[in-house]
Amino acid sequence: MESNKSYYMIITNEYDYECDLENEFRFLGFPDRNRTSVKNMNVGDRVIVYVSKKSVFMASVEIVGKYFYSKKRVWSDPYDLWPHRIHTKPLNTIDDVKKGVYIKEIWEDLSFIKNKHKWGSQVQGSFRKLTENDYNVIFNAIEERSKWK
Repeated sequence: MESNKSYYMIITNEYDYECDLENEFRFLGFPDRNRTSVKNMNVGDRVIVYVSKKSVFMASVEIVGKYFYSKKRVWSDPYDLWPHRIHTKPLNTIDDVKKGVYIKEIWEDLSFIKNKHKWGSQVQGSFRKLTENDYNVIFNAIEERSKWK
């Protein structure tokens, strides 16, 4: 049976990830360029959170509500409020970036990492779609790592 879910990855920084943890991942925020994509997300869709500069996968969340717009500052980014938001709940989170799933640990199993020599360009921006298989590979790695205390 085919899944009707869509799978995504957001790319964030360590400081904004800390804000997401403090906010208990009640929602995610996106810049103006991702407005249409966020509006097209549906309840049940899944999102992986990747922390750039550290190159680690840190969390998986599920979309649990509708799109909303807010100018309330939540994240540390001084240039963007990430005002296009969607309600989420955490499925698995890792609380310390030092314990995150380093991308090179699992990249052989990820179809979106096509060029291992230029892999950094494949995790730039703030948002990308994932295949269900890529999502599952990352989700399982996060789930396993989140059990480490």
